[in-house]
Amino acid sequence: MTFSRSHLPGAEHQPRFIQLFFCLQHKLLTIALQSVLLSLLIGIAIPLHAASAEIVAALPAADEIHTFNVPAGPLDVALDQFAHTAGVNLYYDAALLGGLQSKGLSGNYSTASALSLLLAGSGIEAASQPGGGYSLRKVVTGSSMTTILPPVTVSANTLGTTTEGTGSYATRNVTLFGGEQSLKDIPQSVTVITRQKIDDLRLDTLNKVLENTPGITLFSRIGGGSDIYSRGFMISTIQYDGVPLLRGNYWSNTFAASSIHLDRVEVLRGAQGLLEGAGNPSGAINVVRKRGLADTAFNIEGRVGSWSNYGTRLEAGGPWDEQGRLRSRAILDYEDRGSFVDTLSDRNLNAYGALDLDITPDTTLGLGVVYSLLKGSSYLYQGVPRYADGHPLDIARSVTVSADWNDARRRESQIFLNLEHRFSRNWKLKAAGAYTKEDWDAISSYGNGLVPIGGNTLNGSGYTYDYSANSAGLDINLNGKFEVLGMSHDLVFGGNYSRQKRDDGYIGYRNYTVYDVFNVNYNAPRFETTVPNSIENIKRDTEQKGVYGTLRSNLTNRLTSIVGARASWYDQESNQISLSWGASSSKMKKNGEFTPYAGLVYALTPQWSVYASYADVFQPQTAINAQLQTLKPIIGSNYEAGIKGELFNGVLNTSFAVFRVDQKNRAVTDIDSPRVCGGGTSPCSRAAGKVRSEGFELEANGEIFRGWQISGGYTYNRNKYLKDETESNIGEPFNYIMPRHMLRLWSNYKMPGFLSSWSVGAGVNYRSKQNTGTAGIQKNPIQGGYSVWNARVAYQINNNWSASLNINNVFDKHYFSYVEDIWHYYNYYGAPRNFILTMRGSF
Repeated sequence: MTFSRSHLPGAEHQPRFIQLFFCLQHKLLTIALQSVLLSLLIGIAIPLHAASAEIVAALPAADEIHTFNVPAGPLDVALDQFAHTAGVNLYYDAALLGGLQSKGLSGNYSTASALSLLLAGSGIEAASQPGGGYSLRKVVTGSSMTTILPPVTVSANTLGTTTEGTGSYATRNVTLFGGEQSLKDIPQSVTVITRQKIDDLRLDTLNKVLENTPGITLFSRIGGGSDIYSRGFMISTIQYDGVPLLRGNYWSNTFAASSIHLDRVEVLRGAQGLLEGAGNPSGAINVVRKRGLADTAFNIEGRVGSWSNYGTRLEAGGPWDEQGRLRSRAILDYEDRGSFVDTLSDRNLNAYGALDLDITPDTTLGLGVVYSLLKGSSYLYQGVPRYADGHPLDIARSVTVSADWNDARRRESQIFLNLEHRFSRNWKLKAAGAYTKEDWDAISSYGNGLVPIGGNTLNGSGYTYDYSANSAGLDINLNGKFEVLGMSHDLVFGGNYSRQKRDDGYIGYRNYTVYDVFNVNYNAPRFETTVPNSIENIKRDTEQKGVYGTLRSNLTNRLTSIVGARASWYDQESNQISLSWGASSSKMKKNGEFTPYAGLVYALTPQWSVYASYADVFQPQTAINAQLQTLKPIIGSNYEAGIKGELFNGVLNTSFAVFRVDQKNRAVTDIDSPRVCGGGTSPCSRAAGKVRSEGFELEANGEIFRGWQISGGYTYNRNKYLKDETESNIGEPFNYIMPRHMLRLWSNYKMPGFLSSWSVGAGVNYRSKQNTGTAGIQKNPIQGGYSVWNARVAYQINNNWSASLNINNVFDKHYFSYVEDIWHYYNYYGAPRNFILTMRGSF
């Protein structure tokens, strides 16, 4: 059996034309909506009482009736048209239906009845899936459609949230806000990178996924991780199945692990305080893992690519009992990978296991385990330096100013636990826990600094690193539907807790050798016998907890209001020991911080909606004012309005948004204050700084013609200081990493007719010029705008085997994927043209 195949609703055989976006300005919500929140929260006791009655006496809803007009012909074609009309997913092996015919179907039927009639006499039966839709299989002796297709389990007109096997770049629903919600009903910008896009573009790490996500910019760091930026601000928290865990730290983020276990990645842009508590007004990233398989399947993959890149993957799973109550999945992936940069290579092992158990028909328990072992010198790559005036060196992309004996090892273990109980069709209780443990140790020598103008050398430094972190989190929420005051409402109420403990340190041997950047001695001397001149260690303990709630009310048939709030408790303590600066400590604490959320969504048509929203987030700070009090938290406010479309029965999602993000209360030096801070020798601070980021986004994901998938978006963003202690900064960007113009675009087309075994894809990533943040020369570009084109061709050899060729940087563009905006010490060349050939087998 193949792994899975799906048909999405609305994929008609006739060409479809994309409707033009139109911009609709709408007044942004004001603080008056917060008063609406308070009044509605008072009424929660009434709906909860109604909910309790519904939990006791809820009756399943009848299966929805559809009008079918399915002509006689091949069974797979008939089922395809059925799925489009009913709005359900079908998962099956193409070989299973080979040669089978259908008598067709015409008239009004329920989804279950229509599917039963189409399959009658074919020897094929359908099994309903927990997340919606059906899987098809051969009839098992003694089975019956009556028991396999209970109408009450059908989820008509919904794609569910699982993207694996759908073959689509689009999904209707996401789980970012506690329950399942349609993208069209969320009054903020949300992008979902589906499993199909991850596979097509070979986005094998979370870094690569985010590099191809509209509105996201990455800053590469030592250790293989990246700092992630959205709308001018850094994202430091990652959600795992909805559980927020702090991943940003004093040294770097670590997101280099594999994406083999992910079903999809949900990315929200803008303030996310309602979901996570403290942070920047940047956004939220929710990685959603694959679950146990309802049908037995086995996948094998082999790949070979440029620079001696070899890898293999095995994936298997299925039910453990006849009823399918216990489902499993296991994935093992190994790669031995070289690099276009001299001396760099690594070996990576990633493993994943999942079990899902239906404890009762209404209660499901899920367990997942991830283990990653990453080893090699690539995780120590520091890029290349520049001249002291910021100009690039005239050296090949393959040059690294470092030693060939550099080596690093990272181990990461993740454990996930999920429990869902369905009280009724409308009410669910969900609990999810996540735990990660990571260790990173390394030894490295590299050129550190800038090359003098006209010179050819710079000092080399050596370091040994020892980083470790443990993070744990829990989220519990109740979500459901009820009616009160003649209106229908959706309620999500819950709480979450997270804690991270870090112990990071290094020993440095600054300027212990010299590197010639034009004739690098890769066999640089080691430093073990040298006396260290830099020792740093920082221990940081961060604890967050909070309660949150959202209430979605259908005020009219077309107008929906969303109000929400969160109360957060934040506590962070850091202790640092430095050979140069001695010991120091800092604390940040905030109790009961209130975070409001408000939005309006108006349905213009069943396909189009307009929205406006306000969301904010807080960030505690350590600075002290003249009264020796800690400054109040930084507040980031996100104002957004836009239009969203769910076209062609949901297989194409489109959106246009305008946004403004203001961050205020930033600490600035209070030059007029008495010098009572810093031990009585330094001026204090005041919460007076303010910055702004604003722009617009245009995005589309899904199928525009039969077999033609597109995914991507354009982002325009500008940011600037509004208030700052340095007058010359006012009006200038506060973040030079974010480009003003950014385009992420990918398209894949499955050939028609006798070429139907072939598919081709192409795309481009574009960003505009990058200026330098160095004082006094902000208007000087350090790199012009550039485009990187990628392509793919794939061939379905037979029902079990397929092959694909991905070519990255097709036109061999010379560019820097990242240029440090101020000091220019670390600058990363983009990879030259390269390929990866993949062979996949599904059984």
